[in-house]
Amino acid sequence: MAVTAGGRRLGGKGHLKLREKELASALEEFRALPEAERKPALPDAKDAQPPRRPVPAAPENGLIVRGYCSYLKRDAEGKLVRPEVYYYRQNPDRWPVETQSDYLWLREKEWKALVPADPKPGHKAEVAAPVQKRFYGSMAIDYMEGSVNALAPTSTSMTLTVEKATDERIHLRLDGSARLGKEPGDETAKGKNSRGAEVRILGFVEVDRKTGAIDRFDAVGVGRAWGNKMEYVSREAKLDEYPWHYGIACELVKTRTPIDVIPPYNMLHYGGAVQPYFDKE
Repeated sequence: MAVTAGGRRLGGKGHLKLREKELASALEEFRALPEAERKPALPDAKDAQPPRRPVPAAPENGLIVRGYCSYLKRDAEGKLVRPEVYYYRQNPDRWPVETQSDYLWLREKEWKALVPADPKPGHKAEVAAPVQKRFYGSMAIDYMEGSVNALAPTSTSMTLTVEKATDERIHLRLDGSARLGKEPGDETAKGKNSRGAEVRILGFVEVDRKTGAIDRFDAVGVGRAWGNKMEYVSREAKLDEYPWHYGIACELVKTRTPIDVIPPYNMLHYGGAVQPYFDKE
């Protein structure tokens, strides 16, 4: 639905899709409203009450990585490409499946542990297990369904190899792979809310030696996913292949605007059978 800042509903009572033909009438209705209704006075900030469930703050001096996820499919030449996938594709009012996004948080001591103390070309080091589990279990899974909880990894690997080191910068190559959740041959993998995946990642991490800070974290990955959650892939998106392919891409967040510090989905919903988002200090 569409509403004004003051809470007035626009565009009638029906479901409003984010398309021009549905939004046009709502925008026309909004523009016809008096300015006082379009721009209502804000309450005094002094009267604001803290939320009952405080939003976690990003770790001090921490690292924030933003990830993107999308479906992939092999074309006629066998290459993986991003296909046209629609929600309810038989419906004349279908709409394209959008890329999903999430965040990964690393505490200061975690990202500093990624920086080699003696960066000699060819030096290779394994990334700490808690970071691997968090990255693969929440950021490298297929989260195209939206609100999906983390998957417990069954096996992971992630290494950083020094490719080049100068007085100014350290260039690292990131390599890794993981298997997560249920195995595809397990009949329970097709049950409701039961999923599994395998993924391979490649990337580059760079360090500014003057500040000691990581200022580049670019990674891409290709995975296969299986299982189910609310029959999503066979109902809403209706993918043609099983297991299906998905891709991820990650980049370093260098600013700290309000949208940059939105907590990772699985920081709020991670727990239970997997683990807390951060290990105890």
